[in-house]
Amino acid sequence: MKDFMELMATRQSCRSYDGAPVTKEEINACLDAARLAPSGCNSQPWNFVVVTNAEKRHKLSELLQCVDGNKFSENVPALIVVCEEECPRLMPAVLEKWSCKQFAQGDLGAAVVCITLRAAELGLASCIMGTFDEDEVKRLLDIPSGQTIRVVVALGHPTDGTVRPKKRKPLEEIARFVE
Repeated sequence: MKDFMELMATRQSCRSYDGAPVTKEEINACLDAARLAPSGCNSQPWNFVVVTNAEKRHKLSELLQCVDGNKFSENVPALIVVCEEECPRLMPAVLEKWSCKQFAQGDLGAAVVCITLRAAELGLASCIMGTFDEDEVKRLLDIPSGQTIRVVVALGHPTDGTVRPKKRKPLEEIARFVE
């Protein structure tokens, strides 16, 4: 099993999948990791729609291809649509003083990171996609109007396990200490 920093170093956005199915147990393991993600006031403002049915996957893939870079989604065996609930449960004092939307997007980001890291731990590949026609995806998957689709996560087996070097800014460029 990889340690946390090894997972961080080897997890990458995959755009080439072999099409082999992902088991329900693997998908549930990724969703369970997301379920345990931290959220403001424990509001858990997320909802996940898992698409594995071939016909629905194909239609969803077409909706994701509004950007050429998402053509790879045709070969992805599982697509997880990550939705934000309209107004998550927050403590009344927090809700009164700060908008409920202020925390939810960060909370969903944390949940998505948990999905991708758990997938990497299981030897699966993932890619986070944020370009799609939200109204069309909602219609296709019968997602309530009060939810906002934030991203779709591709989940599957990579055709190539080669890990690309990460290109990241140095720590000194992004962090400073106030003492």
